[in-house]
Amino acid sequence: MATKEQFTVAVIGAGSSGLSMLKTLRDDGFKVTLYERRGQVGGLWAYSENPVVTTALKSTVANISKYTCGMTDFPMPDKYPHHLAQADFQEYMESYAKHFDLLKDIVFNASLERVSRNERDTKWEVEVVVDGKRQTLEYDKVAFCHGYQTKAKMPEFMDQDKFEGLLIHAQGYRSPEVFKGKKVVVVGVGSTAGDIINELVPVASQVYASHRRGSLFVHKWRNGSPVDLLTTRRRRQMAMFLQRNFPTAARTIADLGCRYMMWQSWGHLDPSWRLTPFPSLTLSIPSTGANIIPSLKDGTLISLYGLRRFVGPRSIEFDDGTVLEDVDAVIAATGYTADFSVAPFVEQSRPSDYSGPLISRLWKNLFPPRYADSVCLLCYSGFGKNNGFSFSDVVSMAVSNVWRGVHPIPTREEMEKQIDAHHNWVASRWRLDNKIDVSMVKQWEFQGFLHEAAGTGMENLDWGWKGWKFWWNDRMMYNYMNHGVETSHAFRFFETGKRKTYPGAREAIIQANKAVKVFPIKGIK
Repeated sequence: MATKEQFTVAVIGAGSSGLSMLKTLRDDGFKVTLYERRGQVGGLWAYSENPVVTTALKSTVANISKYTCGMTDFPMPDKYPHHLAQADFQEYMESYAKHFDLLKDIVFNASLERVSRNERDTKWEVEVVVDGKRQTLEYDKVAFCHGYQTKAKMPEFMDQDKFEGLLIHAQGYRSPEVFKGKKVVVVGVGSTAGDIINELVPVASQVYASHRRGSLFVHKWRNGSPVDLLTTRRRRQMAMFLQRNFPTAARTIADLGCRYMMWQSWGHLDPSWRLTPFPSLTLSIPSTGANIIPSLKDGTLISLYGLRRFVGPRSIEFDDGTVLEDVDAVIAATGYTADFSVAPFVEQSRPSDYSGPLISRLWKNLFPPRYADSVCLLCYSGFGKNNGFSFSDVVSMAVSNVWRGVHPIPTREEMEKQIDAHHNWVASRWRLDNKIDVSMVKQWEFQGFLHEAAGTGMENLDWGWKGWKFWWNDRMMYNYMNHGVETSHAFRFFETGKRKTYPGAREAIIQANKAVKVFPIKGIK
């Protein structure tokens, strides 16, 4: 039988998850090759002019601060601003790749076509096109890390063939210059729509936001401090306790809190904007397009009902019967979905008393039960993670420990039962809001499994005996890690024997907590 040193792994995608997976698996003895369709590392944050590649815009600025994101063993440099821009994130990941000598094991300009089992059902055949040349290579294991924002969700609008203006998905948007002096309708009020609207407002003759329901907007700042600093490990654990044991109460508390924060940030919201009521925070990921509200307030953005149909070469009718004339362009910021066309072996099913979309059968939203020992898909869900890149290493360490046999997993039969139970839970959420993303997870279950499998030792911060022991022996670190900045370095602080610690973790955690003492900053709300 082959030893782990002989196992070969193909990693797909060079964003934060892919780079972490490459580094972790390689450190644990696997022979790893990463395939990236772009010409550089960085994933979404690696700006690309290719209109079929999802990318952050050059003007995009992160909505979480540098203090809560970054890899577990590669501290975020002090030189960066409080909130990193696209170029900053790209530079950080390039530095990470060079620091750990990852580039030698990355094949760039490599587009994945398909992954399937060979005829003997012993290895995976990975079909890639590298610099225009098709290749089929065999690997023992495959880690899909190409992102869950890969495939554009482009709606089919009624009579869209009548429209002679520009109709594109946000994935193809790159610059506001082509919209200078134009009348533009943006469909959606999510995070991507916010980035695009922010660029269009100064140059377009008029910008409109067409949407069918409200949205929860999260501001970068609250009372002079980055809003993500409000989340500590202890508060996160308390929230997950409520979600697990008192879901209705948790939903009510979360939504009341969000309603208060929106009021505190922006005051009265004109009912004609229809931003409220918004979907529950426990059922959907909030919008970070905070610039949308100021633009609505000053009139540079006009709110419209949902786009019903096109009625002429430059005319659009909306759900309330309003007809807008002389429209030059429509940009559909309608989201993305994971691309499973490259992984045809992933099964899907639909639970009873549920008529929503098919749900992929992945154990812990990561592993197909039949091939849990050789395939993982980190390209399905954006739910359940910590801030920024901080969870990439936890996932890769968990996957490596599963594949090395360091962490046991249940039988395929038991996995199938757990998937059925999870799908029934998703169906119950769908009955509350039929617009949910069915890739959602039980955060307490998802994070709990990953921490245990990765061996992060975070149980030393809980209320049990280990927690009290740590509190007694190292009060300062206990307080920093439980009540201070929720930094990823905590995930490599404790020695557990299941993964490598980071020798600089203690210093990095202390430094992060000292750095945030500059807040609150006067003049920032």
